[in-house]
Amino acid sequence: MFLDACVLVPYQLADLLLRIADAELFEPLWSDELLAEVERNVVKLGIEPNKAARRIAQMASAFPNATVTGFEHLVSAMTNDPKDRHVAAAAVRGGAALIVTANTRDFPPEALARYDIEVVHPDDFLQDQLDLAEAAVLACLQQHRAAYTRPQFTVTEYYLGLERTVPVFARSAMHAEVRQSGHQAGDPLPLEIRAEDEVLKAFFPRGGPTPDEPRGAAFMWCQALSNRPEFLTALHNLTLDPSMWGDFNQAEEILRGHGMTQFVERCPGDRDIAYVKFVPNVQRAAVAFAAAPIDDVKILTLVRCTDELWRVWGLSPSRFPSAAEVRGQ
Repeated sequence: MFLDACVLVPYQLADLLLRIADAELFEPLWSDELLAEVERNVVKLGIEPNKAARRIAQMASAFPNATVTGFEHLVSAMTNDPKDRHVAAAAVRGGAALIVTANTRDFPPEALARYDIEVVHPDDFLQDQLDLAEAAVLACLQQHRAAYTRPQFTVTEYYLGLERTVPVFARSAMHAEVRQSGHQAGDPLPLEIRAEDEVLKAFFPRGGPTPDEPRGAAFMWCQALSNRPEFLTALHNLTLDPSMWGDFNQAEEILRGHGMTQFVERCPGDRDIAYVKFVPNVQRAAVAFAAAPIDDVKILTLVRCTDELWRVWGLSPSRFPSAAEVRGQ
């Protein structure tokens, strides 16, 4: 499998692919020219040059048979996108059956058909690996996640990170982990219950909650709601229109027996509107392990105001208010 530079630049994706290769589920191929491209691009993304060079050296050392050479004379015969002809030529020379790339447009099927090479997106490639060897792939995912220590990733954070590059695979793998844990559809959502100090670290690995992002505003609002006698002013400041909430007793009753999850969803039609879910049968904040059918979910809707701070707009049962509804249109 020839790995294009674009799948080796994002660290989480590249590291996962190489762990799966190390588990002998596939043999990676690349060229020195491609690794040099990866090194240049990660430096452009802000990685220190010495760290970028070390990363490339570690890849080459871990997979000494991955480097394809002697393909230069084939470049002129390639008919795909000119800037990626060196990739196609190296794949041909290396006898690759697949080119794994996010830039599938640069490799039209007709350009590679004569060489029996198929071009696949990393999302599709990883999904195929999961289908073919679920237990082995899940083991790689779990080992990969455990390797993150600075900061340590929760299950949710890990899969949300993967969703940026391979969303379909991330969701499938997350559901597969749920099945592996013995969860049945319709059961309560598995949660990582954390002690309060662990909650803060899990929800806010880079520091404490702040109202300049929706998860922080929701967390602070809930804390103030639970301690109204002491933090009523803060509760009002974190609420878009406090007069609509009365004494907040109803809000507290609605959320009784529910816990806040880490998931923050943005409104498709308005990026200044966000939603935070609360799930039942949790007595404190919890980290959601996976998406699963669950009844009685509460949705806290937040709005980013002109001062760039997020405030709570409303609380609804299992429903995401539309942008028009929130904006009063």
